[in-house]
Amino acid sequence: MTIRIMLVDDHKTMLWGLERLIQTGGPGLDLVACASDAAEATALCAQHRPDIVLLDLDLKGSSSLDILPALLANEGTRVVILSANRDQATLTAAVRLGARGVVSKEAHTDDVLAAVHKVHGGDLWLDQPLMQALLGQLVAPAPRADPEAQRIASLTAREREVIGMIVQGNGALNKDLAERAFISERTLRNHLTAIYQKLDVANRLELYVYATKHGLS
Repeated sequence: MTIRIMLVDDHKTMLWGLERLIQTGGPGLDLVACASDAAEATALCAQHRPDIVLLDLDLKGSSSLDILPALLANEGTRVVILSANRDQATLTAAVRLGARGVVSKEAHTDDVLAAVHKVHGGDLWLDQPLMQALLGQLVAPAPRADPEAQRIASLTAREREVIGMIVQGNGALNKDLAERAFISERTLRNHLTAIYQKLDVANRLELYVYATKHGLS
């Protein structure tokens, strides 16, 4: 089965070397396009729909991660990152965006060809540190939800308005607060009951302390 390959690199010498590598790498490799910048890469990928894109991580000073989604929009296209950058966070981001392989620009030519064949066959081509970084992100425990933030988020806009009146009311009676809000005193009490339950407070004093502490005034 022929593997149709597109090369993307802004260094002419590197691009020339990759062209020679693909052209002499075996009868199953077919070089269909070469690009030197992001716009050209996106256009040529849409036109030729290659099986594999060997993509330089840095294109003229900008990250090629920005064009990964567009390259992968072609069904059947897989991307192998060529990188001189060993920053694990950047390489991990590339894989999470859909790149199936990462090869150092210092790697032996046999490794580049092996990555092309492996990725075309549906496998990943990642070195051990990068694989460990990816696994670490996947199994990292989710941050604990802030219970207070959840309680506050459960308040309705009207309930937050009532809390604001309580804080700013300087001990005003329910009757006075209800008049300010243009609601009945009974409706105000219903709001307060709901607020007490949501914020786990017992009375207006505790509500005042809670609201002041969490900036609900």
